[in-house]
Amino acid sequence: MARNYKHHSLNLQQNNKLIYTAISKRNFYFRSQISIFVLNQKQTPINSFLNLDYHLAGAISKDLTRIANNTMIKKCDEVWVFGEISDGVLVEIYFAKKYQKPIHYYSFDDETANFKEISQNDVRLEDISRWMWQWIKNGKNLERWHPRLRFKKTYPIVYTAISKRNFYAEMQISKFCLQKKKVPLNPSMLFTYFFCDTVTPRNPVYIANGNIIRISDEVWVFGEISDGVLAEIKMKKEQGLPVKYFKITKTNPVVFRKVKAKRVEFEEKKLEEFRYLLS
Repeated sequence: MARNYKHHSLNLQQNNKLIYTAISKRNFYFRSQISIFVLNQKQTPINSFLNLDYHLAGAISKDLTRIANNTMIKKCDEVWVFGEISDGVLVEIYFAKKYQKPIHYYSFDDETANFKEISQNDVRLEDISRWMWQWIKNGKNLERWHPRLRFKKTYPIVYTAISKRNFYAEMQISKFCLQKKKVPLNPSMLFTYFFCDTVTPRNPVYIANGNIIRISDEVWVFGEISDGVLAEIKMKKEQGLPVKYFKITKTNPVVFRKVKAKRVEFEEKKLEEFRYLLS
C-alpha cells in the first residue's frame, strides 16, 4: 500500500488574496521590500519586477512582459500601487479598473521601506499628463489614446517548480515558458530565495506558493524533484490539473526537454517510493 506523502507546506494551505504590485521602474530598487510588505499583510504578492526582473535582463521582448503583466492583473484579486504613477503604472491601473479590481495606493520614503496608504487624489505623477490621469480617475476609455492598452490577449499561467539545486536556471526557465506563450510564476524569483531570510519563519512564503499553485493553470517541473517540489506536485494533482516534467540538460546554454513521469529523477532516494504521485 502506497504511503501518503507529508510535507510541512501541505499543512499551510490558506486562501489569501493575490496582490499585483504596480511599480514604476524608477522604484525598481524597492521591489523586494514591497513584496515583503505584502507578505506581512498576510497576502500573496505578484511582483513583475521580481518575477520577470526587467524583461528578464533584456532576454525577452517588452511585448511579452506586457502580455504577462496584463494576464496577472486579470488573475489577481487586487492591485496595490506603490510610489509615483508612471506611464506603465497608468496602464496597469486602467486595466485594474476595467477588470473591476480594488486598487490601493501607497507612498513611501526614498530612504526607508515605511509604506503609508494614501487616497487616489494624493498620488504623485511621474511622467504622465494630468488630463490622462484625470480620465483614468473618471473611468473614461483611454484605449484610442494609448497604444499599450491594445494588448488585450492573455496567456495560460504556469507555476514553475524548481529545486534550490537548480536555482541557477531560474531566468532561463521563465524565458522558456514565455517563448511557449505561457506566463511563468517562478517562486524562486518572486521570493528571491526568501529575500535573504528576511521573512522568518518561512510560513508566509509557503502559503503564498500554495496560493500561486492554486490559481495556475498548470505546474511545470524542471530538473530533479526535491521534497518541496514533490509537495507542490501533490497540491496540483489534487486539483486534477496538469503537471509536466522537463529535464535540464548540462549544456551551455541549458536546454529543457520534456520527459515522462517515469523518467524524472529525485534528489534523494527516499523519495522514490512516492513516484506514484507524478502520474
